[in-house]
Amino acid sequence: MLSVTSSLHQSRDGTPILVLRVEGDITLSSLPRLTDALNRESGKADAPFVLLDLDAVDVIDDAGLGALMGFAARMRAARRDVAVVASMPRVRERLADTRFDKAVDMVSSLGDAERLVR
Repeated sequence: MLSVTSSLHQSRDGTPILVLRVEGDITLSSLPRLTDALNRESGKADAPFVLLDLDAVDVIDDAGLGALMGFAARMRAARRDVAVVASMPRVRERLADTRFDKAVDMVSSLGDAERLVR
């Protein structure tokens, strides 16, 4: 079962970072739940930086990648920066193989994301 939870953090310089933790499989069958949850959770805080934590994701299919790209595009259109936390090798490889990492910044941890905060 897919779930998305949010938490608000601050960078060292005080910039708010909204962390959206995704757990479960990101597949065609979970897209409605994923999209609704990402939209709901991202609306809970007006942080200028959104970090998608995919460390608890087991599978990402092509439809799931498309949904994540769409979410990143919506956040950018709202003038919010986006990055992905992916420390698990299988997820990092999937994102690299599909060149997702060329469109959205990837980091290995929340601490690493601090260097991206503008």
